Amino acid sequence: MFTNVSSVGTKLDKISVQRKIIFTCAAAAILFFIKNPIVMFSIFAALLLIYFIVGGLKFLGLGIYQLKVTVPFVIILAFWHLYLDQLDRGMALIFRLISAFLIANLFLLTSKIHDIILAIQKYSVYLKILGINSHAVSITIGLFIRSIPILKQRAKNLMLAQSARSTKRSFWRISVPLAISILDDADHVSEALRARGGIRKKEN
Repeated sequence: MFTNVSSVGTKLDKISVQRKIIFTCAAAAILFFIKNPIVMFSIFAALLLIYFIVGGLKFLGLGIYQLKVTVPFVIILAFWHLYLDQLDRGMALIFRLISAFLIANLFLLTSKIHDIILAIQKYSVYLKILGINSHAVSITIGLFIRSIPILKQRAKNLMLAQSARSTKRSFWRISVPLAISILDDADHVSEALRARGGIRKKEN
């Protein structure tokens, strides 16, 4: 789901990240109260129409292409609910999953990572009421968001290297080197944070 901002200009680019976060969270929450598969399909179709309206055919194609990551989950849900003879419930779950993905991806494709992190830092200060280190939370979420595109590219590079050495293509063959590289990156990041005083926010 996590990806770089779309190169296709959209009508949502100029809307503030804060407003898009509120809309995304509200829309995703509403999905869980809808049980009717016909209504869920209508929402799915409406989201595709929104993609087309805000960014045109190219942006719609990008949104549909991003749905490929949901295919394994859709297949599992479909077969499981066919086995349970609960097709209506299964269709509702499938369209809820896809719709939630489309809503989240619409936000990510039209928002710069830097702006998302700034918004998180702005609103995480309210966590202080619960005694939570808001600075640590904002840094953690920011690092997570920034790392996803990097890890995706690294996995892609490892897959290309594997395919150059063998005709067999399977993700588990690169899982160990990918995990080691992630741990190595985490170690470097922790050392960099420690060298800059850690994540404890200085009191004024």
